[in-house]
Amino acid sequence: MTKGHSLHLEDHSAHDCAVADMQMLLEATGVGTWSYDSATHALQLDRVCREMFDLADDDVLDMDNMRKRIHPDDVDHYWQAVTESMRTGNLSINYRIVRKDGTVRFISGRARTAGTADGTGLQIRGVCIDISDRRELEQRLRSTESRMQDLADSIPGLFSFIDRDYRVVFMSSMYREIFERSHDELLGQHMAELVGEEEFRDRKPRYDAALAGETLLYDANRRLPDGTELFYRVSHQPYRDEKGAIKGVMSLALDITERKRAEQALQHKSEELARSNHDLEQFAYIASHDLKAPLRAIEALGQWLQEDLKDYTDGEVQTNLGLLRQRTQRLNRLLDDLMEYSRAGRRVGSRREVNTREMVQDIATLLAPPPSMRVEAGPTLPTFDTHHAPLEQVLRNLINNAIKHHPTQRGHVRVSAVDQGKSLLFAVQDDGEGIPEDYAEKVFQMFQTLQPRDEREGSGMGLAIVQRIIDWQGGRVWFHAGPGGVGTVFKFVWQKNPDLPGEEIFTETEEDVDVPGTDETRQHSAG
Repeated sequence: MTKGHSLHLEDHSAHDCAVADMQMLLEATGVGTWSYDSATHALQLDRVCREMFDLADDDVLDMDNMRKRIHPDDVDHYWQAVTESMRTGNLSINYRIVRKDGTVRFISGRARTAGTADGTGLQIRGVCIDISDRRELEQRLRSTESRMQDLADSIPGLFSFIDRDYRVVFMSSMYREIFERSHDELLGQHMAELVGEEEFRDRKPRYDAALAGETLLYDANRRLPDGTELFYRVSHQPYRDEKGAIKGVMSLALDITERKRAEQALQHKSEELARSNHDLEQFAYIASHDLKAPLRAIEALGQWLQEDLKDYTDGEVQTNLGLLRQRTQRLNRLLDDLMEYSRAGRRVGSRREVNTREMVQDIATLLAPPPSMRVEAGPTLPTFDTHHAPLEQVLRNLINNAIKHHPTQRGHVRVSAVDQGKSLLFAVQDDGEGIPEDYAEKVFQMFQTLQPRDEREGSGMGLAIVQRIIDWQGGRVWFHAGPGGVGTVFKFVWQKNPDLPGEEIFTETEEDVDVPGTDETRQHSAG
């Protein structure tokens, strides 16, 4: 054997080895190879391709059998690609095949073609890869993205994710309405292109803080293209990959427009209330000074006339002068009560420890009822921390009301309480003549009295003041008939901490207070 021939054999052997190695590498990576010669109609498939197309070793390899494996919906598409490859020399196509058991697999094919344009001398060499798992993964990914989009779109606000270059990776669909762009038009856009350079400069420090690892929460307003102003609670949070590296910023803007508008309306109402309270304060000042000054002068004149005419007995001069003094004294008390009403629930003083049993005893001493009228401070009356002045005024008015309206000089007024945890339920019970049903809705109104003022002195403001204080305090006041329909029981709920909203506890059952008897008679409430 000549040296040249030996080299030729060695080159041929090396080539065969390289081809074999390449074939093994392709098979190991799941890539099948195939070839077709139109002149001889020879179709060759390697082991990977046979397994991929579910072909046994004894199955006839021809183009008709291969065509039967292609999914019916992809046949035309496949042959159009083959025809095009005769012109371009390249074949690139994704298609489906149907295996013998009916399962469908996704195939990606790549090939090089050579030969005549009529196909008589066509030779094709190519590879095919089963991409079913990848397609399934892509479908799952698309399904996951769709669910994420649905979830983001269900949030009453805006959700977005931008990368470190401030470009949009994801946005909820509401952004499409705001920016008037499609989903695809939003993706990849720089935030400056969407919101404008000035707005982006305002946002950028917050984005940068989140990209540095900080979580931000703040309120912001946005004005839509149609001029509508919306309010949002915005959060920026860094997004990290599995290694902890920050890859972008997740932003969530919850729509708080309704809450903001409610707060604005409440602020407006508060301002109106402040103005109303100021007007009431001015009225109280006028009542205290401008009205009471001439009233005192009239009262003094009446007293002087009564003294000057004390020996004059004709007619009803002395009676009328007595009525004059009585009326002026009543008007004076009315002005004092109006002053108290205007202050009720606003000038509360400081909080301190209050022994309500001692408070009731002190009130009884101050009111000085007839010796035969007994005011009892029940043993359940508690000691607790509260605003002393308003509670004392409520109890004083209720006790005084019971004493003043008792039909006899002999009576019993009992004050008791039950601790309800966050509140106290007080009861002021008397054994008087009770309150007629016709007055059930009137007793807490201003200037309402059960009897004519000529028969019993009073301004009709006492229970109105009680109602106003209880309203401020966050409780409730009501009354019902006493045991057996005798007398009246006034009850009120007193919050231990009125500065904490939503803690009102209101119970109308007789068992709440240690008052004997049952509520078989009607119950009325006010407030």
